[in-house]
Amino acid sequence: MTINTGGINPGTIAAKIFSDRGTGVRVKEGDFIAIVAKSKDPLVIISSEGLFTKIYKYATTYKGFLFFTESLDKLDFGNNTEIIYAQSISSDI
Repeated sequence: MTINTGGINPGTIAAKIFSDRGTGVRVKEGDFIAIVAKSKDPLVIISSEGLFTKIYKYATTYKGFLFFTESLDKLDFGNNTEIIYAQSISSDI
């Protein structure tokens, strides 16, 4: 996976990733699916929020980091992925 900083100072990115609330990494949907596919025993936590427009939130861990993404669409994971449905996922870091 290649990280494109888009001209943003890497120190700024690190400040957003590592905060006093813990360690979390927000990634794009495709990158999230790729991370889950790399996992030996994948586990994904899913929640949906919104009355008129559903926003699906996804979280998983890989190599000690928490990765999460949001999507307007349900993401499809393989049959070997364990799914936990949560009432909510806090993705504020």
